[in-house]
Amino acid sequence: MQKLTQATLLVAAAALLPASVSAVTLGDTISTLTNIVNSLIPLVLAVAVLLFFWGLAQYMLNASDTEARNKGINIMFMGIIVIFVMVSLWGIVRVLQETFKVDQSAPIVPAAIYR
Repeated sequence: MQKLTQATLLVAAAALLPASVSAVTLGDTISTLTNIVNSLIPLVLAVAVLLFFWGLAQYMLNASDTEARNKGINIMFMGIIVIFVMVSLWGIVRVLQETFKVDQSAPIVPAAIYR
């Protein structure tokens, strides 16, 4: 398990290394990480939908086996929970953006600090 975690960290570091080298400022680094996270969100949502349909298939294909049907129901339930949480968080972020008038096209730039 520890080797798997180390390998995962190594792959993540190797994937982020070119982005971090080309970053000039902290803002560029944050922008790069934001782009990576924003590209992963639809992928995770798609996996959750596939998880739900996998559970549905398990439920339907194992109609005679009660234990397998219960396993399919649990998989569907977890898929629904993940979809619900992701869409809810998406909605909460959108409400906060509308409340505080934060637009994705206009960057938030703090005022300069003078000595």
